[in-house]
Amino acid sequence: MTDLDRATLLEGLLRYVREELATGVPSDLITADSPLLELGVLDSVRTARLLAHIRTTYGVRVPPVHMTGEHFRSLESITDLILLLRSQTASL
Repeated sequence: MTDLDRATLLEGLLRYVREELATGVPSDLITADSPLLELGVLDSVRTARLLAHIRTTYGVRVPPVHMTGEHFRSLESITDLILLLRSQTASL
């Protein structure tokens, strides 16, 4: 994917998290590198909703081995994970 595609993906994730998941957190605190777990944006239920959104919107299933705090630390890391998983499935 090109940088533009990455930027578009990141923007879409940012919009989704701000509008659907970040209840109680001011949207200006949610940026590409915000610590989502520390801010309380992601918990088990919201993470499940985010995973469903990633699967339906981007066609990517996140295997349990990739469901780590490191991969879900920020929207930047989630974007990188989606791009990695998409590249792996494209090469199969």
